[in-house]
Amino acid sequence: MKFFNLSFTTLILRFYLMMGIVIGAFFAGLPWLAILALPVFFISMMGIEFKKTDSKVKFESRSEVRENASLHQTAH
Repeated sequence: MKFFNLSFTTLILRFYLMMGIVIGAFFAGLPWLAILALPVFFISMMGIEFKKTDSKVKFESRSEVRENASLHQTAH
C-alpha cells in the first residue's frame, strides 16, 4: 500500500464508485447507507494505491548454504 501514488484514471473511477454508492443508497431509501462512501472518499483523497507485493522467497539448496558459509568463514 502506497500513499499519494494514484493515477488520475483510478481517482476518477473511485469518484464514480463513491457517487454510485451515495446515489444507490438514496434511491434504495436508505440514506444512512451512504456512510459507506466515506472510506472510498478517504482512500481517494489520500491517493492510496493497492498492489500486490512480490514476496518471492529464494530458497537455497544445502550445498549453496554450505558454500556461502565456507566463503564467509574463509573471509574472516
